[in-house]
Amino acid sequence: MTKPETTDREQPKKRTLRMFSAKEKAQAVLSLWSGRRSTSALMQELAVPWGVLHGWEQRAIGGILTALDPGWQQTAEKAVSLPPRVERLIEKTLVPKPQAE
Repeated sequence: MTKPETTDREQPKKRTLRMFSAKEKAQAVLSLWSGRRSTSALMQELAVPWGVLHGWEQRAIGGILTALDPGWQQTAEKAVSLPPRVERLIEKTLVPKPQAE
């Protein structure tokens, strides 16, 4: 484990908090889902931990599912296959968690 950088007085430097716009978050999630960038590359580029990216993905999936009309179904001919990563996220979001008794 590395120590935080210190100044002359040996006080750790504070992290700078970076705020991302909704557009930046959407672009990051879409670049993951489309396969244009890997998770590790995006983590380094944006200087964010995996949990932040994962949270953005979860919120994006929830927003998509909420926005779509559940009665609407695309014909099998025009159905677009989603990347496996997106399919797994949808499955995790739609499958109810078992309740502990």
